[in-house]
Parts: sequence; C-alpha cells; structure tokens
Amino acid sequence: MRRTTLAAAIGNTVENYDYAVYGLVATVLAKNFFPDSTPGTALLSTFAVFAAAFLIRPVGALLLGSLADRIGRKPTLVITLVGMAVVSTLIGLLPTAASIGVAAPILLVLLRVGQGLAAGGEYGTAIIYAAEFAPAHRKGEMASRVQMGSLAGLLLGAIIVVALSLTLGAEAMQAWGWRVPFLLALPLGAIGLYLRNRLGETPEFERVQEVAQDLPAVDRKLWRGLLLIGVAATHAVGFYLAFTYVQNLIIQLKFSLVTATVVIGVALAVGIGLVLAGGRVSDRIGRRPSLLIATAVIIVATYPLMAGLVSSTNPWVLGVFAVLLAAAPSFYSGIAPITYIELFPVQARGIGVSLAFNISVAIFGGTVLYVTQWLVQTTGDNRAGAFVLIGSAVLSGLTALALPSVLAPRAPRTAERLAPEPA
Repeated sequence: MRRTTLAAAIGNTVENYDYAVYGLVATVLAKNFFPDSTPGTALLSTFAVFAAAFLIRPVGALLLGSLADRIGRKPTLVITLVGMAVVSTLIGLLPTAASIGVAAPILLVLLRVGQGLAAGGEYGTAIIYAAEFAPAHRKGEMASRVQMGSLAGLLLGAIIVVALSLTLGAEAMQAWGWRVPFLLALPLGAIGLYLRNRLGETPEFERVQEVAQDLPAVDRKLWRGLLLIGVAATHAVGFYLAFTYVQNLIIQLKFSLVTATVVIGVALAVGIGLVLAGGRVSDRIGRRPSLLIATAVIIVATYPLMAGLVSSTNPWVLGVFAVLLAAAPSFYSGIAPITYIELFPVQARGIGVSLAFNISVAIFGGTVLYVTQWLVQTTGDNRAGAFVLIGSAVLSGLTALALPSVLAPRAPRTAERLAPEPA
C-alpha cells in the first residue's frame, strides 16, 4: 500500500510542483515575459497564462481519462508523468521577451497548454489508482495520500524558490534563477517514472476487464459529473487561493518574496497533515458529513482570517493567519478525492472523474488567481478574495446535500473488510 500510494502521489507532486513554481515566481515571470506592461497588468497577464493550462485540462481529461478506462490506470499514469516533466523543462529553457519579443509569451502559452493536456489525466487517474488498491475502510485515507502529494509538490516548489532567492539574490533570480526550478522537474519526473514502472494494474480494474461489464447510461454519468463539479469547486478554489494567490498577495503587501514563500511553506506543511486527517475522518463518519463540516468552517472563518492577514505588519502574525486560512480548505481537499471516486463505477471512473474534475478546475481553479486579483484591483480591497472562497464553499455545501443517494455506503471497520470489495 505504501509503495502504491507513493507511486500514485509522485505524479501529483510533479504536477503541482510545476504549477507551484509558476505561481511562486509569477512576479518574476511578469517582468520577463510582459516587460512593457504596468506591474498590475503584467501580473494579470501572467495569471491569464496560468489559467490557460487549466482551460485545456478538460480536453486532456477526455483523452487520457478514456485511455485509463480502456488500457488501464498504470500506462496512463506513465504518459501523464512524462508529458508534465518534459513540458516544464521546456519552460525552463524558454527565451524571454528581451530575446525574442512577442514570441516569448506566445510560446509560454503553448507550453502551458501542453502542460494542461498532460495534467488533465493525472490527478483523476492517480486517486483512482490508490483507492482501487485500498481496503474498503481505508479508501478515503489512501485517496487523501495522493492529495498529500499535491501539497508536497507545492511545498517542494516553495522550498526551492526560497533557497534560490536567498542564494542568488533578486537580480540573479530575475535574470536566470527562475529557470532552475522548472528544469528540476526533469529529474523529479525520472524518479516518478521509475516508481510507477515497478507497479502493476489495480485489482478492481482487472476484475472489471475480466467480466467485461457494460458502461452505465450516459445521462447517469452526466448527473454524477455535475455533482462532482460542485464538490470540486471548493477543492479547486481553496487550493489555489490559499497556496498560490495568498503568496502573491503577501508580496503585494510589501513583504519580500522570501517571506511570502516561507509563510506559504509553513501553511503547506500544516496542510499536508490536515489533508490526511480529512481522508481519515471521511472513512469514520462518512463523506457527506465531513464535507458539510469543512464547508461550514470555510464560510464562517474565511473573511475574518483574510482581514487579519491583509492587516498584518508582523511576519509571524502574517504566518499564523495564512496557516489558519489554509486549514479548512486543506481538510476539505482530503475528503474530496474519495468522494469523486465513489460517484462513478469502476468501468467509467477514468473518464468520469478526470473529465468532471478538470471541468471544475478549469472553471474555478484556473480563473481564481485572475478573478481574485481583478476583484481586489476593482474594489481596492485586499480582503475581496475571501468572497471567492466563501462562494465556492456555499456551492460545494449545497452540492454535498445531494450526495447521500449516490455515494457508496461507509464501510464498517471489521476484520472481514480488510480486502478491496469486488467490482
């Protein structure tokens, strides 16, 4: 189980490492790829390129998710990992606008689109892979471990960006240091490829292939996909707002890049533990109650925590508010993965989970940085981002109320349930 979850999580670590690095050096990229724009407009343009990878992810999910249902989870995970590692390396080698002019941002967009295609099949297939190996009473925990890999990728990105910033200084970081984190994706991908190649196919997928069950009706899949999109709204918004947007917000509050990244790194370290806690709690009390508790906390606590964060002048106080702001979204993101999986039967999980999840990520996650930054600039209120997260929690909470009739029943923790259930 440990080897399986590690191999499944490593791809999400690489995926979110790539996304984290882009977000963490967004202010540096803005000057290199949009040098003629005002600082605010350049940052908005950088966030728009960030969104491009998300908008194409449903296409990647459609292609790679269906591949996971046809040829298997393992070979699909190998394809997604290679794609993400290669594209990230190419971003690290990309000439800036000073060298090739307008071609630089165009190429950046194209590479981000390629990254989005590969990432479209990664997350859904990885959580499916881990859950289909897990015993019935630990499926939530095992799926949350893959989500822990996502936060680990962000944390790794934060550590590397801080280390480079401290070692190289602002001038060198602006000139060439930003390339190093992207180039490191290649050896990370090689490690992940080694781990994934050592594993076999999931037992649940193999059983379904043997009996050759027919796919469920299309309308049933669409209905469950809509439920997944609603549940994933808070997952996507909370993840990128708490760990990417807040880092840039701290810089806009006149703290240094190093301070901002250290604060987010601490929030990520705490968040990793809360993700696992979310998965375990969902195994004990059920998916719906866990989701409702998490969304309620987000709705009540987000605005005062955001207000405290933007009014902080002390880095230690700032760090406390950043950790607390990320706490409930982290807990929620540990519950969500197993919820996605239980919405679909084994033979339709690859396409169902990947497509619906990435549609939600494209709508909510890919736009959250741009929308939040636009909202702040329009209103002149740095607290405005709180309403984006609160709105997503309202949507997800309402969606959770419709889940009991379609989710798998909570498995009792008995000795006879120590093996995965038959497909």
